[in-house]
Amino acid sequence: MNVNFNIKENVDRIYPEIVKIRRHIHENPELSQHEKETSALVCRVLDEYGISYQRGIAGYGVVARIGHGQKAVGIRADMDALPISENTGLPYASKVEGVMHACGHDMHTAILLGTAMLLKELEPELDANDSAVMLFFQPAEETIGGAKQLIEAGCMENPKVDKVIALHIDPNYKTGTVVLKYGPMNAATQEFEITVNGKSGHGAHPEVGIDAIVMASNIVTSLQTISSRFNAPTTPVIVNIGKFHAGEAANVVAGTAKLKGTMRALEPDIMEANKNKLTRIVDGICSAYGGSADIYWHDDGYPALINNDSVCALVEDVARELYGDEAIAIMPEPSLGADDFAYFAMAADSCYFNIGVTPENEDSYPLHNEHLAPSEDAMKVGIAVEVASVLRML
Repeated sequence: MNVNFNIKENVDRIYPEIVKIRRHIHENPELSQHEKETSALVCRVLDEYGISYQRGIAGYGVVARIGHGQKAVGIRADMDALPISENTGLPYASKVEGVMHACGHDMHTAILLGTAMLLKELEPELDANDSAVMLFFQPAEETIGGAKQLIEAGCMENPKVDKVIALHIDPNYKTGTVVLKYGPMNAATQEFEITVNGKSGHGAHPEVGIDAIVMASNIVTSLQTISSRFNAPTTPVIVNIGKFHAGEAANVVAGTAKLKGTMRALEPDIMEANKNKLTRIVDGICSAYGGSADIYWHDDGYPALINNDSVCALVEDVARELYGDEAIAIMPEPSLGADDFAYFAMAADSCYFNIGVTPENEDSYPLHNEHLAPSEDAMKVGIAVEVASVLRML
């Protein structure tokens, strides 16, 4: 769609309002599945600009529509915060004890509202092209996968959305950078629990017991060979044990041990093969000691996020035209972090890209850190790239 509309100038025009919105969200963070006030704020802004929407989808999700045509693309922003106590010292720091927007979802939401403001001004052009843009304000990214619930509620169906984009802040890059990854970008995750069954006994007579701690300790170390010995060095795989609970007293051979962990991989067949390896290792170790184990695989892990090359190329071209070659960065390798935008990427051709948020000559803090204070100027880049990308798609 060719529109005579200076995107960067118009972004500058609305920017003060976007900063105000973002700071209000940042001061009032809400955890996953509790995004009531954030959702209400989104609806108030949409009402102010005459943008139609449905609320209360998949919890506190909001799905808005600009344009009345049947050729539709979508943009997603997540809204939930994290159980972290903020320590930035910002004048607009979180007012909620123990809750912080430490992953940038406040900026994601404000950026999408800014995108909505500008696209609303272009609604006549969208209608003339039989087009529409769907805006997905999504809850619960950090926990239960709100993206999947939004899609199951039909957010992609009326009108049919065939392309979706979304962004994430990235403190590893300087403000003004647009970061892209072709193909696999984020890993699939699989959470598991292992109960190791031994036989308790007196610590003075370990030979009559079956030590669950010894078995579980062997399991923890041996599971690391799934990555180092059962997969090629070039195949990204992580098996992490994050919780180990066993024993009740110092002079008792523990009869039970419980482990909890996650497995990460980029490809479904690799994940399935590694699950089988884990089972063989656990059963083998327990059998060798005369014990047994029960393995429980959770069903709430996220799939791998795989970008569509053609949509990524479109976003890259748009960002390059807006900000020049120096603004473009290509991720050298995928991240083994997970994001439920993967469900959108499975449902439609998609591009998930990052925007740098660290000012020049300043140190950065990672995501999920209590000191994270991303540069608000990055929101200008996010809005401009989102607006220009969807116009190019349509």
